[in-house]
Amino acid sequence: MKKLLNYLQISPGFIFFIFLMSYLLVVESRVRADDKLAEVFLPDAPIAQFLAALFIIFIIRISINYLERNHDAPRLNFKSYLKYFGVSFLVYLAISNFLTFIVALLFETVSRNFNNYTITVNNISRGVQFIMFGSIYLATLYSRENTEYKLKIDKYSQALDHNRIKNLKAQLNPHFLFNSLNTLDQLIEEDKEEASNFLNRFADLYRYSLETLEKDLIHLEEELNFVKDYFEILNMKYVNCYKMNIITNNNLENSLIPPFALQLLVENAIQHNLGTDTDPVKIIIRISDKISVLNTRVMKLNNKSTNGRALKNLSAQFKLLSGNDIQIKETSDSYEVILPLINLETNA
Repeated sequence: MKKLLNYLQISPGFIFFIFLMSYLLVVESRVRADDKLAEVFLPDAPIAQFLAALFIIFIIRISINYLERNHDAPRLNFKSYLKYFGVSFLVYLAISNFLTFIVALLFETVSRNFNNYTITVNNISRGVQFIMFGSIYLATLYSRENTEYKLKIDKYSQALDHNRIKNLKAQLNPHFLFNSLNTLDQLIEEDKEEASNFLNRFADLYRYSLETLEKDLIHLEEELNFVKDYFEILNMKYVNCYKMNIITNNNLENSLIPPFALQLLVENAIQHNLGTDTDPVKIIIRISDKISVLNTRVMKLNNKSTNGRALKNLSAQFKLLSGNDIQIKETSDSYEVILPLINLETNA
């Protein structure tokens, strides 16, 4: 029985539903025919009706397997299911009429049970039964296959998104590494002792980088602590040329962010603006229902043009992880990047 259910791709609950439908159809026809109450609920006709319904389902399954023998599964579109219905219907009528003729031939009742009138009436009745039970079966198949298809698509999308995020992070992490090593190289020439301190701090920061390598999201508070430490090591090189202020008006406990998101924006502010101890570049990180990273603009004269790949990668990460994009606001005096806040509950 289990093999049959697997072949037909139906459950015991579906079998019970078909039997119940068959029983109710027979009861309704007997009530309309004004049969005796004792005969209305007899099981003989419902069982015959139920077996006819299973025969219809079996014919449809065979037809689908034949029509889609070169495919892994039926095609999820109305045209294909209409084809299954039409072919199965013709096969069902042909087999039913053939069996009826054989029975009539064996009992020598061909003229009485196989004339134009009886053939028409029987085929109309068979057509009604096929439309009813065949439609229910095909609708069940379509719903099941559609659900399985959606689950496959969801799993594929999740895997694809995860791979994309890993690729994007693989581009961001070296960006952080190479810029930090460049800073270290300059400090070695200027102050070896300061370079040693820088190296120790950098080791701690890169350890954090390795710990978050497999994470798509981290707590916002962790990223803020990382950015503070990162800014401190930059201050060893650019003493008082850049000022950073963090303003939080939100509970950070349930807030998430992709690793290196804030660090990247702080790094961009320093890379593209020339601060001095008399006129420092101000970086303000403000957190409320969103995250704003704003810096004053003091553009470098020999500022190298970039293709903005880091920001594009950051934008792609937020789209994949939260469904929302980052925003960029520019004026002659300031540059602001607004990140959507990702909440722990909504991302769970």
